[in-house]
Amino acid sequence: MQKDNNDISLIFGIRPVQEAIDAGNSFVKVYVQKGVGDSIRNIKQMLNRAKINFTEVPKEKLDSLSKFKNHQGVVAKISSISYHKAEELVADLLDKDKKPFLIALDRITDVRNFGAIARTAMAAGLDAIIIPEKGAAGVNEEAIKTSAGALLHIPVCRSQNLFQTLKHLKDDGFQIICGTEKANKELFFDQYSKPCVLVVGSEEDGIHPSILKLADKLVKIPMHSELDSLNVSVAAGIMMYEILRQNS
Repeated sequence: MQKDNNDISLIFGIRPVQEAIDAGNSFVKVYVQKGVGDSIRNIKQMLNRAKINFTEVPKEKLDSLSKFKNHQGVVAKISSISYHKAEELVADLLDKDKKPFLIALDRITDVRNFGAIARTAMAAGLDAIIIPEKGAAGVNEEAIKTSAGALLHIPVCRSQNLFQTLKHLKDDGFQIICGTEKANKELFFDQYSKPCVLVVGSEEDGIHPSILKLADKLVKIPMHSELDSLNVSVAAGIMMYEILRQNS
């Protein structure tokens, strides 16, 4: 294993990559040698089962990345960040007499939106980002780049079941605030309190109906044009700072 830029590590070989998959590491990029050998076919199948994207490249590309190490036809970049458990992180924050402010991303698949939201969340001083384990963008090279490195510093919590995580936080006294065009109240005409979790959803489907039902507040950003929505990273930024303004 060797270090790359931005706290990213390179791993080489079939077995190390398999172990990284089993350990649930966050893959930034995976290169697999073009070919149809059994070992290559097996690693491709394993990556597909884990829903990890990979790029097929010539052997020369892998040779240049591995610098004469025995890559066995596969080289992967993994992020050295560690995912947090939301419940444990929040318990630590509350023990420090802090009123946490978190943001949860429901099925946002565009890594550029993910990175942009992370950059704003860090700038605004939020305590953590919650993302689903499946069906959403993860911490990869493009997300880290778009976040200007914020994803290497702000805690990221990966949830197996976002609804259950939010329900747990609500039971612990968190206010769940959903930003949605389905809301009747406008963002600037409501009141917010911390601790709270702001939830934003995918531009295609929005926030899942079950989470909308769980929410304490549904709010929307007023639109004074024919446009019916904003880019999710822009909308998230507006909502984060309005909630912070009211709690300052």
